[in-house]
Amino acid sequence: MKLTMTTLLFCLCVAAYGAESDPRILSIYHGLDPLPPLATRLCGLAPEAGQDGMPVTFSVQLNSESVAATGFSVALSSGARVTPLCATLRPAVEPLEQRTVLLIGRFSPGDALPIGVTIVDRLESIDGRSLVGLSSETVTALESGPSLVLAERFAPDTAGLESECPAETRQAVQLTWEGGVTGPLGAALGESQRLAVTLRLENGESVHPVSLGDDDPDNHVIACIAEASPALEVSIAAGYFHDPGDDANPATSVPVTD
Repeated sequence: MKLTMTTLLFCLCVAAYGAESDPRILSIYHGLDPLPPLATRLCGLAPEAGQDGMPVTFSVQLNSESVAATGFSVALSSGARVTPLCATLRPAVEPLEQRTVLLIGRFSPGDALPIGVTIVDRLESIDGRSLVGLSSETVTALESGPSLVLAERFAPDTAGLESECPAETRQAVQLTWEGGVTGPLGAALGESQRLAVTLRLENGESVHPVSLGDDDPDNHVIACIAEASPALEVSIAAGYFHDPGDDANPATSVPVTD
């Protein structure tokens, strides 16, 4: 069969789109060791000391009913594999979130460290795709600060963004980090964090958001932008966003997607 140039370009575009839309693990973040004992209550369990916290972020939103500890296998540097004590989407459960699973378990016994995660049992995206078999051997170390893994652009009146941005906002960009972020020592996000965020627009301008919304301790922050020209890339200066262990972010940037 002879392909026309138009047909060939169409096929290439479809193939590229399909590859980009395949579900994948975006990050594994060894965020806190040990977790506060009360953290296990996020999974409805009694307080338990000596556990690590490790958020795993996916490129797709997840079906909350399919999230279970038995779906995850954590590889350790010792050669052992560990099933988490619990797995939960909490606290990142708002309508536009639901893509980060907090794993709680003993992931660093003795001198061992977590080195990978594999999905071994039922876990599904919100549209029903199976994620069994997904795996990553890239784990951000405990002493490292959080980086951005995803930035998504929304209209400010999108369901789930109610009251997050001021009236002059023309677009909102949801920033997804490897782990939960605050200001230093757990402080609320403030002016220094706002000015650390720079967005490059389609018209060539670089701007700061007018405000930062969704200021809670999970791994999502909303950058509220007054300009109408679509945001194409977001960059964040080092040292302003801190994880629960008070490790500060490195300089980090990602493209903005619709």
